[in-house]
Amino acid sequence: MSPVHALARAAGSVGLAALGGAVLAWLGLPLAWILGALAGSAVWVNLAGPTCGGRYQRRAAQLLLGAGSAAILTPEMLSSMLGFLPLMLAAAVVANGTALLAAPVFMRVAGVERITALLCVLPAGLAEMSNLAEERQARPDIVALSHSTRVAMIVILVPLVLGTDRGGQFLADTAGSATALAVCLVASLLSSMLLNRLGMLNPWIVTPMIFGAALALAGIEIMPVPHDLVVIAQILVGASLGARLKAEIFVRLPRVALAASLSTLLLSAVMLVAVSPFLVLVMGVDAVTATLALAPGGIGEMLATAQALHVLVPVVLGFQFVRSLLTNLAAPVLLAWLVPSPRP
Repeated sequence: MSPVHALARAAGSVGLAALGGAVLAWLGLPLAWILGALAGSAVWVNLAGPTCGGRYQRRAAQLLLGAGSAAILTPEMLSSMLGFLPLMLAAAVVANGTALLAAPVFMRVAGVERITALLCVLPAGLAEMSNLAEERQARPDIVALSHSTRVAMIVILVPLVLGTDRGGQFLADTAGSATALAVCLVASLLSSMLLNRLGMLNPWIVTPMIFGAALALAGIEIMPVPHDLVVIAQILVGASLGARLKAEIFVRLPRVALAASLSTLLLSAVMLVAVSPFLVLVMGVDAVTATLALAPGGIGEMLATAQALHVLVPVVLGFQFVRSLLTNLAAPVLLAWLVPSPRP
């Protein structure tokens, strides 16, 4: 495929994603830009074929979303977040424990071996689990389908659980320094490029928060990311997710899609029904924040959803990042323990 053709396909995908978001926004539906973009991108990839550039679209969205989260950080909030770290770790342990319980069900329903089932149900990133599947000679295609299904289900189910878009307890102030925002974005981009080469988990979201925290501790307020850029970020998040939803894969692997759906429902039920009320009681956050903090979706998708619903974004990001980090660190150990390599 020529560069011009590839660029045209990518532009068509994003264009249809933006159109889908605009239609749902005009209809007043919840999470319109994310869900509309997801639908538009899914239609494009199934009619016109796969597109390139999804990775860079997602990274750009994550930088914007991370900077938007950094804009509401204060020294008091950072101190409070540090105090919540034990809760974040406990929630991550519960999520992974539930996933391990779901693995035998996934293995039986999908008809796959244990190692593939484990990598499919662990609540971590698609790329990390797919890479680990390749290293351990599992089925990376099945792992990718499972995680794509999980994240898509969470993004679609969130509006059904939470209802329509509504202002939460926490909204970013409109004041702040535009220069500080520009510095945060540029510094985050450069450092993320380096940290990504070094293998850091999700630097595109984390580094804006780190620079934002440093600026907040220095007493410098960051101007919130302009609304139009936030909308663009939401479109890119939805588009990158929709591009994974190829009908031919679901048709070819229906048992995997069913197993992924069942394991997602189980994990969601435990985290949102059993754990979320405890989080509301102990932390004093609203139910929407607790739901998004514990939902087993992707970091970028949950961060975009949190910003769209105007909740306490740093809490959502903190819980999502700790769970993802713990899962990625624990996955190789769990595999070695539960699925020992055959002796030569």
